[in-house]
Amino acid sequence: MEFYKRHLCRVDPWPDWLNESFSIMLANPEVYNTMHGPSEFHVIGRFANGTSRTPQLGRIQVPTLLFCGRYDEVTPASVEVAHQAIRGSEFVVMEESSHMAQAEEPEATLELVRGFLARVEE
Repeated sequence: MEFYKRHLCRVDPWPDWLNESFSIMLANPEVYNTMHGPSEFHVIGRFANGTSRTPQLGRIQVPTLLFCGRYDEVTPASVEVAHQAIRGSEFVVMEESSHMAQAEEPEATLELVRGFLARVEE
């Protein structure tokens, strides 16, 4: 839980929708466990083989927005790799967020996504 409080969602208490999401995942863990394993610290699922999809990212030919939080479990450095691989992508680091920017910086997150969609839908 300490890891989650630092790198998943830094809002205390967590929003109801996040608690509900965890409850649903725990009640139906098949997909998460198949892909990942029981936790971020015990990766034994399909992701465990270390196969990188980075080489395929260059195939993406649509407008792409990548964002993460400064304190995210998906670190800015790792998102930067995806950004560099996707031609023309936009990358933003939410400075006051971890993984759940929509809970930690909701207005800024909505503004970011709405602005991106407005630009690409023109």
